[in-house]
This record gives sequence, structure tokens and C-alpha cells, in this order.
Amino acid sequence: MPELPEVHTIASDLKKHIIGFRITEVDIVNNYRVEPDAKTFKKALLQQTITDVHRVAKNILIQLESGDYFRVHLAMTGQVFLRSEKDIVPRWTRVLLRLSRNTDTKTIFFTDMRMFGKHAIISAEEVILLKKRYGPEPIPQSDITYEEFHKRITSKRTNIKNVLLDQSIISGLGNIYATDALFLAKVHPETLANKLNPDTTKKLLDAAKQVLSEGIENRGSTLSDKMYLDIFGKEGFHQNHFKIYGKTECPVCKTKVEYKKISARGTYFCPNCQQLKND
Repeated sequence: MPELPEVHTIASDLKKHIIGFRITEVDIVNNYRVEPDAKTFKKALLQQTITDVHRVAKNILIQLESGDYFRVHLAMTGQVFLRSEKDIVPRWTRVLLRLSRNTDTKTIFFTDMRMFGKHAIISAEEVILLKKRYGPEPIPQSDITYEEFHKRITSKRTNIKNVLLDQSIISGLGNIYATDALFLAKVHPETLANKLNPDTTKKLLDAAKQVLSEGIENRGSTLSDKMYLDIFGKEGFHQNHFKIYGKTECPVCKTKVEYKKISARGTYFCPNCQQLKND
């Protein structure tokens, strides 16, 4: 599943390449589900000029001159490709937009193998409501304080890994980046969140900012399934810089890395560096 660095990369690249283009054709393939319905969806997009591209958590928002937004959530297997108009339609394409600006033409292909993604037209008011569903992002640009982070994290009595994945508490951390942040902060993923002291949550916030910042700088993580590629079809390279995720030996103490399902998510941790302390 694409996480914040991957979605950030896609949204940033779209922002550089599609603003000012007019949508001349909308195609929904094989009755793929769009919201509110196919007829309204097409009508809202056709002949609209793209004025901006935003990101809210893991949502991509393509702003239209009408004031509405085309919301895209990639879910587990969504991809976005920007190609020339004559390129072959990629496999699993569900929605495509033909774009034009003067003599320049492009096509955006939205693919979704497992069809769990969301493609919807929403209003500016709905964007405000969407933002309220998510907690603050632990990225360098965020103004979240150590005190607020500590309060949010310790408000839950479940394990810290589960809390970090709860987008209503802290948004943007998915399985990979939460795993690596916990390793950097030396926190066992099964530690009860309400047992963490301010010093530890401070380290955890710093670690979260570090892994997300590095993930963005490295243009996201592409795993063996190749489910994440950027809009040009290129792989990210943050997978070459994982801290503990996917490793068999701790890079710090050389202890054998443990792997287990925590809150139904595959989790890697060092039993020596990340000792469980729930007393």
C-alpha cells in the first residue's frame, strides 16, 4: 500500500506537470465504481482546467477551475501514470483522463489491480471535512509539538504500532515507516502506548519525521510486487535505506531480527534494541 512518501511523490510530480491542462476526455473502464456516479463524475471533469494538486494524508486532490476536487485514494494497489496520449493503456487501468494545453497533450492513467481505491468528485466543503478526519502529520514541515504528539499517542491503551497506524491520531505513517520509526526510537512495537513517557514519545516523533523525510527524499519505496511506481513508471529507492523493515539482522547490534504479525500487520523489530517494557 502506498504510504505518505509515495503519495507525496505522486502528488508533487502531478503538480509540476498537469496544472493548466484542460480535461478533454474522461473514460471509466469496465464500469469501475466512481463517486457520486459515473454520469456526474464525467460531467464534473470534462472541459475543466486543472488549477492545482494537493495532498491530504494519503489522498491526492486534483483541483478544478469549478472549485470542485477530484479525490484519488490509491488504497492497496492503486497507481497513477502520466504518459503521452498515444501510449498503450496500462494493465488494470480503471479511469483515464485525456489532457490538453495548446498543442501539448497528455494522458493520466489511474490503475487499480484489486479495485479498493477511491475516485470521487468532492466539493471544497467536503475537503474541509476530509482534513478533519486525519491527525497531524509527523513531517518536518508540520507544526505538531512534542506535547501534542505525546498527548495523542498516550490517549490510547493499545500497542504503539497500532496507534501509529491509526490515521485519526497521527496521519501518514504506514506499516513500513512506522516499523522503522519504532526501531530508531528503540521502542518495542507491542509497548502499550499509554505507558510511554514524554522523553520516549519525543524520540519517536523525531524518528517518524526522519523516516518520512528520507522516504520523500528517496521518492518512496518500491517493494518486490512493484505496486508503487511514480507517475513516469520509475521505482522509488527508499527500499535501499530501510532501518529494520525486511531485515534479518539488526544493523546496530547484529541480533537476529524478529518478525511477527502485530495488529494484522507484518512487523520487524530487534528484541535487543527494542526491549518490551510494559511495567
